[in-house]
Amino acid sequence: MYGRAHRLYEGCISASIRTVLCGFIQAFAVFWVKLEKKSLSLYGSYSVNKIIVISKGSELLRIPSDRLVYVEAEGNYSNVVTQDNKVAMVSFQLGQMEDLIGNQLGDAGNNFLRLGRGLIINQDFVYSIDVTRQRLVLSDCNGCYHELSASREVLTKLKAYIDVMVRNG
Repeated sequence: MYGRAHRLYEGCISASIRTVLCGFIQAFAVFWVKLEKKSLSLYGSYSVNKIIVISKGSELLRIPSDRLVYVEAEGNYSNVVTQDNKVAMVSFQLGQMEDLIGNQLGDAGNNFLRLGRGLIINQDFVYSIDVTRQRLVLSDCNGCYHELSASREVLTKLKAYIDVMVRNG
């Protein structure tokens, strides 16, 4: 529309085709904005992703919420683990991370569950729960695999919660 690229564009396409093309582009842009604002679904389960921003002092970390697998407490710090198996230590306690996720994601933050004192998980990555061995496996079945330990009590509650969610749809 501006500059040399627009002038070349004008010379190659007739005015009527240009009008139709511009109308299509504008309609697509309006659709895309509505998709982002309302998190509309294209294929039933796909929605526009929200970004979690962790910022403190000189640190800034941006993570798409659907790529955050879990957050694990380590003293006064937290290890943030993403789907590509990257681990970032941030200077937030686990409770602060829980609040941050809830505040930034709103209802989408319900996907993250606090397990005991030391763990927040993204329930979309729960692959297996073994209560007797006290093992929780988080995986995307495509290269992301994390085996974690948790108490029997916590794992029993998590299993029951997932069973209820599956039954209720």
